[in-house]
Amino acid sequence: DALLLQLTNTSAYYTYLLLFLKSVVYFAIIAFCLLRRMAVCCNGVKS
Repeated sequence: DALLLQLTNTSAYYTYLLLFLKSVVYFAIIAFCLLRRMAVCCNGVKS
């Protein structure tokens, strides 16, 4: 019974960790795209 509880806790922990990492990756990609777009706009390379 204790083993099942530990397994459940570990599973939940890894699930939340995976979701957190996924969010961090998405945030990094979006931030990179926004910064690149702003840099292009500010430099005046493309209108």
